[in-house]
Amino acid sequence: MEVTVDHHHPFDEACAVMRSRGCSVMASLLEMQFIGFKDQTHQAMLTIFAPIDQAMVNRKTNVSEFSSIFRRHIIPCRLPWKDLVDFVDGRELQSNLEGFTIKITGSYKGLRINGVPVIFPDMHHNDWLVVHGISEILEGPKHEEKVPESFYGFGKENEENTNTG
Repeated sequence: MEVTVDHHHPFDEACAVMRSRGCSVMASLLEMQFIGFKDQTHQAMLTIFAPIDQAMVNRKTNVSEFSSIFRRHIIPCRLPWKDLVDFVDGRELQSNLEGFTIKITGSYKGLRINGVPVIFPDMHHNDWLVVHGISEILEGPKHEEKVPESFYGFGKENEENTNTG
């Protein structure tokens, strides 16, 4: 599908294509993150793995999490589909979120990014940007919540001291 857009913003065309493929939430995040770059020529090379809207809607997310969700879907280099499929299985790349890596694996089921299938390869590409559509959000590491030993958050010995009977 060909999408025509006036080029007032370096991401206009990519965002229009993302919206046409059901990745509107990620397109909006892209526009918000780079709003200050409207009049600048873009020098950085980027690859974006854009989750479909349904994956974004299904996830209960605080607004404060959107920036880290967005950054873990970006790689600071241009990786078209032909390069991704040539990577050695298990290759890891650093995302724009510090400490978050993206692992590329391939199988008879196709290419996966951190276990998530790429469903729209090369959805958009130009000299400095490539966008691939993916079926899910790339999740960050799970943090185990520390559960206190008692309801009050103290050890048993302190809880026993509260019993006066």
